Amino acid sequence: MSLVESIERGLDWLAEPKRLPGRLEMETQRGRRLELEVVSFTVRAPVGGVTLKIPVFMMVLPRGSSPGAPPKSHPEPQSD
Repeated sequence: MSLVESIERGLDWLAEPKRLPGRLEMETQRGRRLELEVVSFTVRAPVGGVTLKIPVFMMVLPRGSSPGAPPKSHPEPQSD
C-alpha cells in the first residue's frame, strides 16, 4: 500500500461519524470556602474493565453556589 492510499483511507475513516462508548460525568469537590466542579469524559476499556476518566472542564466556585450542591437547611424554630 502506498502512502497516498494510506492517507486516503485515513481521511475516509475520519469522514464517517463515530460514536464514542463513554459518558460525561460531573463531580463536585468541596473545600472550606471553595468548590471545584470537574466535568470528565469516562470511557470503559473493553479488556479488563478498566475505567479511564479524562477531565474536560473545571470550574472554581464559592462554596454553596454549585448547581449540584445540596440545599442549605435552616433550623426550624422549636415550639414549646
